[in-house]
Amino acid sequence: MSHPIALPIDDPVPPLQAGPDTIVLAPTDRRRRTLMLLMLAFIYSLNYLDRQIVVILQEPIKADFGLADWELGLLTGGAFGLFYTAMGIPIAHIIDRGFNRVRLIAGFAAIWSLMTALCGLTRNFSQFFVARMGVGLAEAGFAPAAHSLISDLYPPRERSAAAGLFAVGVPVGVMAGLSIGGVVAQATDWRTALLLAGVPGLLVAIIFPLLAREPIRGGMDQDEGTAPGRTSFLQGLRILVGRRAFVHVITGSAAIAFAQTGIAAWLPSFLIRNHGMNLAQAGLSLGLLTGVRGAIGTWAGGWQGTRLARSGLHMMLWLPIAGVLLCAPLYVAVLNMASGPGALTLLALPIILGALWTAPSIALTQSLAPVAMRARASAVYIVAANLIGVSMGPLVAGLLSDWFAVLHGGNSALGLRDALVSITAFFLLGALHWALAARALRQEADNPVSQA
Repeated sequence: MSHPIALPIDDPVPPLQAGPDTIVLAPTDRRRRTLMLLMLAFIYSLNYLDRQIVVILQEPIKADFGLADWELGLLTGGAFGLFYTAMGIPIAHIIDRGFNRVRLIAGFAAIWSLMTALCGLTRNFSQFFVARMGVGLAEAGFAPAAHSLISDLYPPRERSAAAGLFAVGVPVGVMAGLSIGGVVAQATDWRTALLLAGVPGLLVAIIFPLLAREPIRGGMDQDEGTAPGRTSFLQGLRILVGRRAFVHVITGSAAIAFAQTGIAAWLPSFLIRNHGMNLAQAGLSLGLLTGVRGAIGTWAGGWQGTRLARSGLHMMLWLPIAGVLLCAPLYVAVLNMASGPGALTLLALPIILGALWTAPSIALTQSLAPVAMRARASAVYIVAANLIGVSMGPLVAGLLSDWFAVLHGGNSALGLRDALVSITAFFLLGALHWALAARALRQEADNPVSQA
């Protein structure tokens, strides 16, 4: 197991005592912890519903606004991801300074939901870009706050399983966004789908602070000698990048996110262009696959991480590494299937295998970070994954799609297919860095004095 790092403390942290809006949770207080974890997972699903619904709507948006594929990639990726990334670390720094995370999450949910609804009222590319930017700005603070909360709700040995349940919100949200978005847009139009998507988040923003309470920071880590203290941003960043395992986990996660997000953002368009599906067919098919299979893979990744981590943190990485390595050839096979039903059937495998890494990556970034900077550690992880993955994956895929389409004599279907095949190489890069992270963690376990 890894050992905590001594922290340079520049000012005292508020004492570990309960106030009117905080609670002291014992590891046995399962009912309260489970309620808060389930609520966080549900909010995470709304988070992904609002960010992913644009994916199933991009073909009618392209037609209405007269866009090229690279512009669509910018709307689904850059407009959201760049501003999501820009605000991640500043917001996380505020969270680590002691702001009430429950209230922040409620506020963020209200804002991103409102901005999603406003996307449906836009009349041109520029307006849509600005509205998507607002979604990204608001969603930037949710994951760092939620990851930090989970670390104060569960002790280290239970965090991977808790992170797995929390992360199930991702495939559930993607399923809801693709399925509901496709059906509603097919029956009405894409603007109505976006307007309706914003409603649930506004409601949950009211309910969450009424049911949840702020836990004491570091309360689950006192037995491991990681009492909280405050660090400056630069001090904290130096601590994090000083751990090779942390750097490799972040780098590998960013590469995997690039491939996964780039492919996922264009799969609806791929099915529509290459296999003649309509919005409802593509949305329901991909939504159910992503939701059910993705949830299975995410839960399994968290479950195996909790069990195998008992033998060392490095052990939780090997099954996700194997899954990521298999994703590359499986996606290539999916993209070259002759029929839509055949492609969807085979797609179930890479969706499950590609979800195994999610929970261990969250658990590791929290377990490798000192208590006083867990939100910032989460933000560094999210910044890397989103700057490279969410921001660049769909955009690069769109640029490659336009380029390959020219090579295929203007055939946008073949151009998109070749673009998505090309970016599967990033799965291999991600697996390499995760293997290096596992080796670094093993070396730390064998030589706990050295953290170089």
